[in-house]
Amino acid sequence: MLDIKVAFDDIKMSNLEKEDIVSIQELINSQNRYLDHEVNCTMELDELYERFLECYISENEFFLKINKENRLIGSLKGRLEFKSSNEAWIWYFFIEKNLRCKGIGSRILKKLMEYVKNEYGIKDFYATIVGKSDSIMNFWKGNGYEILRISKNYYNINGEDMDMIILKMKGKVI
Repeated sequence: MLDIKVAFDDIKMSNLEKEDIVSIQELINSQNRYLDHEVNCTMELDELYERFLECYISENEFFLKINKENRLIGSLKGRLEFKSSNEAWIWYFFIEKNLRCKGIGSRILKKLMEYVKNEYGIKDFYATIVGKSDSIMNFWKGNGYEILRISKNYYNINGEDMDMIILKMKGKVI
C-alpha cells in the first residue's frame, strides 16, 4: 500500500490500518452508501477486510481514512498507475452525509490530487462511480471531471444492474 499522509486545516488523510476497519464499516453502513451509489446496501466486515488486504499487498494502491478534528468522517480508495503518462484512479470516495455540499469533499479531493501530482508525478486523474446519481455526478463535474466512458450493467447490486461510469479530469491540477 502506498504511504499517503495529507493534512490541511482540520482534515487529515492517512492510510487505513487494520484496527480502523470496523469503524470504516460502521460509517459506510450508517450512511447507506457504498461505492458512490445511492442504492441502500451494507458492506460486510469480511468483504471490507478482504479489500483492505488486497490494497495492503499492492504497492500502487491506497486506502485512506479521512478524519476531521480527529473524528472519522470518510474514506477514499484508489491506485496509481505508472505509464507513459502517470495516472491516479479513485475507485470510491465518501464523506458523511452531513458534511456534503459544503466544499469539504472538493478540498479533500484537491489536496489529494496535489499530493500525488507532486510526490509521484501523476498527470492524469480518473474516477469511477456506480450508477446514476445527479448529486455524485455534479460533485465530480464541479471538480473538473467529465465522462470518459460508461460500461452498461457492469455491476449487479442487490439484484439491480448498474452502470460503471468512468470520469477523467480535464485540464491540469495546479
